[in-house]
Amino acid sequence: MVVLGPRYNLKYKFMHALPNKTALFSFFISCLFLVFCGNTQNVKNVSVQEFKALIASGKGIVLDVRSPQEVAQGHIENASVLNFYDDNFESKLAFIQKDKPVYVYCKSGGRSGKAAKLLSKLGQYEVYNLSDGLMAWEKANLPLVAKADIVDEHIKSFSISDFDSLLQVHQKVLVDFHTQWCVPCRKMVPIVAALEVELKEQVFVLRIDLDQSKDLADKYNITSVPTFLLFNNAAEVWRQAGLMTKEALVEQIH
Repeated sequence: MVVLGPRYNLKYKFMHALPNKTALFSFFISCLFLVFCGNTQNVKNVSVQEFKALIASGKGIVLDVRSPQEVAQGHIENASVLNFYDDNFESKLAFIQKDKPVYVYCKSGGRSGKAAKLLSKLGQYEVYNLSDGLMAWEKANLPLVAKADIVDEHIKSFSISDFDSLLQVHQKVLVDFHTQWCVPCRKMVPIVAALEVELKEQVFVLRIDLDQSKDLADKYNITSVPTFLLFNNAAEVWRQAGLMTKEALVEQIH
């Protein structure tokens, strides 16, 4: 009988404790796939009735990714509109709130399916794609609304230096980072406009076009729209993303 020494036994246990090379390689490839392709398990293709019910819940953001010409023929009510063929399509997608479900559609489901995968890759936790697109919606005799060309005349673009100069002039500044295509942003416009008038002696209210002020957005790490920042003596003292009530904003300003 051969008796193995303690050193040999230790080596034997160590070698058998190592993971199988094939399994290790498979795990590595899987990690790379998730990193570069994104996890699409949170993307769901749904029927027109499911899509309608999701919208009715009021919990998410409706997104139309058709061309301006198509949108002009009618769209689902309260849909944010981003042209799939826009050169900056993916960068704009990245500014949609990550903590909200997104209900995306196009004409037949092709572009919206690709947009849904992009949203997932960008970190959107819950995405629903309308199977067969607006064709199915219209076939079910569901309503569409005419596109309203809403332009916020008070939205401005700012460079970093211009914004820094403004902070030196006003003690307290409330900044609303938003875009023209974002429906939640447009819903906040009347509230922000009212505060601009009612609290003009207490705070300077500024609406900044994120699409036209990317350097400033990068400096302040703006990752979704709308996002509100409050400055006091040029220092950021508060921020919040998403829809807010007038009372909540007033409370922060005071």
